[in-house]
Amino acid sequence: MGGFPTSFFAFPLNLILLAGWILGCSLLWSHCRKSLIVRFFLSMTGTIFSISAFLIACLVIGFTGNRDIASSWVFVCIMLLLQTVLLFVIMRGWREQTATGARLGAVRGRFLLLHLGLLVALGSPFWGAPDVQTLRMKAVADIPIREAYQMDGKQEWLSYDIVLKGFDQSSYEALVEVDGKVAQIKVNHPYSRTLCEDVYLMGYDERGCVLEIVREPWKYGTMAGIAMLLAGALLLFLRGPQRQRRVND
Repeated sequence: MGGFPTSFFAFPLNLILLAGWILGCSLLWSHCRKSLIVRFFLSMTGTIFSISAFLIACLVIGFTGNRDIASSWVFVCIMLLLQTVLLFVIMRGWREQTATGARLGAVRGRFLLLHLGLLVALGSPFWGAPDVQTLRMKAVADIPIREAYQMDGKQEWLSYDIVLKGFDQSSYEALVEVDGKVAQIKVNHPYSRTLCEDVYLMGYDERGCVLEIVREPWKYGTMAGIAMLLAGALLLFLRGPQRQRRVND
């Protein structure tokens, strides 16, 4: 089937599909709660299968170094399945009483932070992947450059100039002027031109340095999801389980 056509689903199509997915799951939960597919999403089998498939895929990518797997049809289906299971668990668990008899008001916050945080952390890079754009350019000393290239070799002109002001080989640090602002860029220490656009230092030779411009409109969604997940885990650790005591206890 080839690779998944990620770029085809760029904004606004990805938002339309996201809204359709949420609406479809909500309708299934409302009108087909006892159907086989909904029971599978809410079953232990569905949970174990989706998590196991996701972990196996991540391990294969890690051990083989083949990042193209992440843009395959199989991986996309695994990610969508995992998010669907999470969404159905959230819809069920929002109003269900806990097995320990814990007060609903005490557990709802932690439950939502943990599960919704995980869903947002996984969903933001998944649904936002079509909007990610990576450009590379060659910055030359004291010469304003606007010409950049996409990863497939297509040329693109930036709306601002980038000028290389200097490069320190001992610390592998470049001094560049981006859109009129001077910034120091190191490896793994990019310059954030906007909230969703970062400039990375990729390489250097006698003629200048290679810069990479990454645009990720959804990256703060991932950060928000991770923050929610950590907050939920912290609350769970601090408060612990709360049980209802009976007379016989």
